[in-house]
Amino acid sequence: MSLNSLLVNLRYLLVSSAVLLVNLHFTREFRGFTREFGHFTREFALFTREF
Repeated sequence: MSLNSLLVNLRYLLVSSAVLLVNLHFTREFRGFTREFGHFTREFALFTREF
């Protein structure tokens, strides 16, 4: 195994782990957003029912 291919593999590992971390962060943010949006739609449904 040459040093060049080792560096390429290391770079690929770093990039893939960074992408995984970013995806985890965004899914957590998106889950929070959908929860907030669900609360909002429930409140809005209750609000429209009164009229």
